This record gives sequence, C-alpha cells and structure tokens, in this order.
Amino acid sequence: MSAARIPGGAVAETPATLIAGRRLAIGWGDRAILPPLDFAIREGELWGLVGRNGSGKSTLMKTLLGSASPLGGTIDMRPGLRIGYVPQRSEWEAAVPARVIDIAAGGLDSGWATFLPFRPRGSKGKVEAALAVADAADLATRRYATLSEGQKQRVWLARALVSDPELLVLDEPTSALDTAAERAVFELLGRVLAQRRIAILIASHQLGLLFERATHLFYIEREAGVAAIGPRAEVLAHPIVRERNLLELASPRAAGGLTDGAAATGSESIQGGRS
Repeated sequence: MSAARIPGGAVAETPATLIAGRRLAIGWGDRAILPPLDFAIREGELWGLVGRNGSGKSTLMKTLLGSASPLGGTIDMRPGLRIGYVPQRSEWEAAVPARVIDIAAGGLDSGWATFLPFRPRGSKGKVEAALAVADAADLATRRYATLSEGQKQRVWLARALVSDPELLVLDEPTSALDTAAERAVFELLGRVLAQRRIAILIASHQLGLLFERATHLFYIEREAGVAAIGPRAEVLAHPIVRERNLLELASPRAAGGLTDGAAATGSESIQGGRS
C-alpha cells in the first residue's frame, strides 16, 4: 500500500494497484471482440466478471493470466505479482486418486504438476496453513474423490492460497454447488479478503451472490460490443445492464439503492458501443 496525507495531518493508506489495463484490446487472431478496456484492480477489492456464455469472459481471463496475448493496449502488473488460480471444475476430477493434502500441495509448483514427490523444507506447514484458511484442515488425509462438491471447492481454494497470492482468480467457482454451499464459498472468500492484502476476481454466470458481494464488476457482452467496468453500483446502473434486467438477480444491498435515474460514471471506465 502507499500512503496519502489527508486534512489534519493524518496519513491514510491507499490500496496498491495489482493489475491494470489501459486501452486493452482482447480477442482472437487479429480481431478484437470488445471495446478497449480500462481498469485497475487494487488490494481489498472483489471483482466479478460477468456476461452470457460466449461473451468473452474466458478470453479476458486468459489475457489477464498471461495465457493469451493482448491485441492492443497494455496490461501492467505489480512486479513479482503472485496470482492464485482456481480453475473451472471438470468431470475428470472424479478419477483423481490423490489425497486432499496432495492436491493442495500442487499450488506450490510454478506449473500445473500436482504429484511431485519432493518439496522444499517448510512446504508441509504452508499446505496445512492454506487448508486451515480454506476450512479444509480436517480433510487433509481424505481421498479427494470421496468429497462433496463444496468440500472439493474448498480444496481447490487451498491449492490456490498455498503460494500466498496477491491476486486470487476463480473461474465459475460455484457452478456445481447448491445454494447453501455457494453461500459458504462466498463467506469464505469474504474472510480471506478481510484477512489478507489481496484482491479477488471471480468469473461467473450465477449472479445473485456475486452481485451482493462484489465491490467492482466487469460486465461484458461481445455481440453488443459492450464493456461496463467499475464500482458495482455504477455498473449495475449502466443502461445495457439495466436493459438485461440483471438487477432482478441482485439483492437491495447489491443494487446499492439505485434509482431509475442513476448515472453510470466513476473513477473506473464505464464503456459501451460497438467495437
């Protein structure tokens, strides 16, 4: 964090920017699928990445994670930024023979390997601590395949936390969960956000709880060429978002007391129009 002086001589901490896009163009080949994007993700923020299937969520996430190259503009990351990633769940997981502690330990690797036999001294303590943060310590010796869906999600969260990330990225983390388990995941993420100097980005098409918990939103829509980006209330006030009736999925708390005349302006960009 950086410090800023406020009236009266006190010093207030300004949340550090972890990753920022400036006129960022994303797409396939040489074809941009959205207008240029401007945003800054800072410590203490929970961002939701929402849009219909095929809207460009996966492309944007891959670009932010470095597995796809931007077509234009820039992505600036804090030097040495540590990113923890929770991938979208898949059917092959049912066949994984490993114990929970083995799955979580995979987060110590720089790649995707999960079953390396030797790790640096102190690794076990880091894994156990991550499992504790994810409320999964009691599962450590269980076989992964025997767990409930909610338990499995906590294991993958522990795997992402074991490297002490500054930015935590989750792809559809509640898609296989019932309502109670989904709420438990968001409550857990809220505790992680409160306890650590971290930012969280969640891609999802299940919007109710995400709208309630997010501080900021990306709403993207490839076919309409729209990207609304910024604080939650401002994005929810964007004309396109209101036209899609997305507020029907938001609680009064998430809607932030919006009225029909609410303006869509702010420090982040609220962008629209066809690309």
